[in-house]
Amino acid sequence: MMARLGVELGARALRGVRLEGWFRPRARVVEVEYDPANPAEAVEALRQHLGPARRIAIALDVPLLFIKRLKLPPLGEPEKRNILRLEPERFFPVRAEEIVPAVRGDDDLVFAAKEALLAAWVAALEELAPVDVVEPGPLALARALAQVQLMGAVVLIDGQADGIGVVEIREGRVTHARRVFGALDDAAAALFENGGASGGGPIYLTPWNEDRARVLGTLLPEAIVQPLPTVADVVGPFLPAFGAALGIGTKPNFARTLVSPELGVRITARWWRQLGLAVALGMAALVFAVASADAWRARATRQLEASLQSLKQQAAPTLSLQSQLQALDREAQAIRQVEQKRPDPLGVLLALSKQLPAGAYLRGIRWSGTEWQIDGYAPNTSRLMAQLGAAPEFKEVRFLSATTRGALGENNYESFALAFRYAPAP
Repeated sequence: MMARLGVELGARALRGVRLEGWFRPRARVVEVEYDPANPAEAVEALRQHLGPARRIAIALDVPLLFIKRLKLPPLGEPEKRNILRLEPERFFPVRAEEIVPAVRGDDDLVFAAKEALLAAWVAALEELAPVDVVEPGPLALARALAQVQLMGAVVLIDGQADGIGVVEIREGRVTHARRVFGALDDAAAALFENGGASGGGPIYLTPWNEDRARVLGTLLPEAIVQPLPTVADVVGPFLPAFGAALGIGTKPNFARTLVSPELGVRITARWWRQLGLAVALGMAALVFAVASADAWRARATRQLEASLQSLKQQAAPTLSLQSQLQALDREAQAIRQVEQKRPDPLGVLLALSKQLPAGAYLRGIRWSGTEWQIDGYAPNTSRLMAQLGAAPEFKEVRFLSATTRGALGENNYESFALAFRYAPAP
């Protein structure tokens, strides 16, 4: 994978950070002195020290920026940007020069740079790789510090003769930035004016210098002065370039960057080309995957069929024995069902003998499945009917015909013909 290259352009030096990898990027850094009006030699030095890159992101240090708070009409960010580009002399100290502003819709902090210088720097750096974004250095610095969860900070960017940049970051967002000319006591006064020295947190000085830090500590006795933290093995002076490199890979909101309209057209066209190429590659990969899946499925089907055929031949004797066992099992089940349904005359006769009242006797008994019919004589058929009906194993006891009464010897008897279902108790 080709690397990402973040470049911070300063007043006298150019700092580059090369990142390789996405999840845990490895960083290489270099600092080159250069002339902002002639950056070609510095770009060649970058090529020699850091090698080629896939994309480049540029961050501009505070001395190369115009920084102001401007009250603009409540319009969208592109419209605010167009107002500043249309009449730059009203807002910035330029004459007959085009500027590229970076605006934000939710506050009035504006960064800007001269378009001609930006175009020269971009043209020189595009000899290495396409430029993806150009942004103010304080914004890139805030992105880098967010990697170590440093979401609030007051940073002094010590350019000495080129001025001191004062950057305030709150909740990962640049809320204040200015360039102070003069000595450290002027920067300390600017901090007091903005309230940064009384916030209770440390003041970060970059580049770190022990002597300058002691002077600043004397001017701000209540403040803790310390160097910027190291992020992913990248030391403080290179963090803006590192943060710029981290911004590569997402399509920027051009109104919030220092990307000129001409460069924005090229970047947008490149994004669309990349998107089209990605879609084409995705479709090709999908077609290849489907074709590969079909071929794999066909091979797997043929292998399975061959394996099944071999298994069938090996299992033929076992399958035959299994069929015989299944037939025997079916026969055994049929026998059990027949036995369960077969009536038990002796059991019925035993139950009847227990329930028939004294003096009653049977003349005949017949059955069909669970249906039974009996006939005979009894001294009292109603009593017989009630006694059989009360027994739990005799169900649906009923007369089949009317009873007749007659004398048999010295006793009177009634004939009966009854039907019932017999369900032996479990």
